[in-house]
Amino acid sequence: MITVTILSLSFLTAISCRIKKVKSPDAVRLLWYVHLVLLFFSALCVLMMLNGYGFKGAFTERVFLSLYAGSGVILYGLTPQDASGKWLYLACFFGFPFVLLFGLLLPPLRILTIMAGVALLFDGNVRRYPIDDDYTLETRDMGILSRYPNYNMVADKYWFFEKTTPDVVSKNYSLQALQTAQKNGDSVKISILAFDRSKMRFDTTIALQ
Repeated sequence: MITVTILSLSFLTAISCRIKKVKSPDAVRLLWYVHLVLLFFSALCVLMMLNGYGFKGAFTERVFLSLYAGSGVILYGLTPQDASGKWLYLACFFGFPFVLLFGLLLPPLRILTIMAGVALLFDGNVRRYPIDDDYTLETRDMGILSRYPNYNMVADKYWFFEKTTPDVVSKNYSLQALQTAQKNGDSVKISILAFDRSKMRFDTTIALQ
């Protein structure tokens, strides 16, 4: 719940600043610098994700994106209302929850709004099973968006980055337990205990690239 926590705290902070009519030009100036730095890292995260790369860690990209959006929400609370492009830009961050609420009130958009809200706000259940110093098997469950977990292979790359190969296991079963055992230097054996009406076990071997 990292995303929801960061955005909720930012939203409450912005409302508090609005109610108390806080005026702090130095804080606004500093927060703008932080916001622009987070914008750079967020854009970098999106570009890397489109190419199968990312920063190390299961939720690092979501943290950057959440802090970027959260800093925009707080800046909205500290910025006087006017018709400038800067204020309208910040209003987009603050108005996002109201857009979701509006979508929930309209029956034709309700399902689409729920799916969009879950995809953007729900971090998912992620577990990682180390294979060796360079490779890790990751299971990622996105709740109502996916009935079964996705099995991804994560490889360490270039100090601070990692490359994710999605769907290395194509079995669609509810995961109960998982074990990995490296057979040799270029492959790994995966044993999965799954459930689909009854418990079952299957083994598969994946080549390490």
